[in-house]
Amino acid sequence: MRSKGRYLFFILMAVVWMGAACMLLGILLTRQHTPQKTMAQVTKAPIEKKTAYLTFDDGPSVLTENYLEILEKNHAVATFFVIGEQLDGDLVQVTKKAIQNGNEIGMHTYSHDADKIYQSEESYYRDLKQTKEEIKKKLGYTPKYFRFPWGSANAYVQGFKKNLIARMEGEGIGYVDWNVSGEDCVGCPSVESILCQFRKDYKKYDDPVILLHDAASCKATMLALPVIITELKQNGYSFDVISNRKKNCHFGEY
Repeated sequence: MRSKGRYLFFILMAVVWMGAACMLLGILLTRQHTPQKTMAQVTKAPIEKKTAYLTFDDGPSVLTENYLEILEKNHAVATFFVIGEQLDGDLVQVTKKAIQNGNEIGMHTYSHDADKIYQSEESYYRDLKQTKEEIKKKLGYTPKYFRFPWGSANAYVQGFKKNLIARMEGEGIGYVDWNVSGEDCVGCPSVESILCQFRKDYKKYDDPVILLHDAASCKATMLALPVIITELKQNGYSFDVISNRKKNCHFGEY
């Protein structure tokens, strides 16, 4: 009787051990066929896209062709806020080339004369309307944005800025400020001073709007531009025109 009980005990233990072995084998097989995440997959974070928006005021000028060559050579684009009365002669074709190369054209008033444009809301509006008509007539192009000379925070425009902006937005035209400036039309800037001003701020933003100038006197800007583009590329920025920015750049609303 005892031997029979002992025999049954051994059989029971064998069944238990076989069941445990089967469970262990099942676990091992499951792990073998389940894809395992690598450390890189676990820790890799999405890369934020960084885009720089180069903008040039006060053109077109005798230097515009040089700017276009630099941009094209470096596979970059920019937005040019032009002065209407300067769209004349050979500069019309140069500005058309800017558009053909994928750059954008915006309005920077017709005369850039503070005493004329900032007399009143109506005087500024007439100036912008004249600029828009000049761009459309000579370039076959309809601008989407304008930029206030000296920016939207200048003292001249504060009395009527809000009404003017609403009026222009009603016509589908927005305005653009900047959050990085080369300070290239202040005093007698050098290539070094422009780069210093640019480096001071651009890394603060994934989408910097960079103010530079396309004026005949801004030769230092032309020399600084290849360095600016190269440095932006080295820091992970691509380039685009201002209308493709997710949000319009306004002072205080970066």
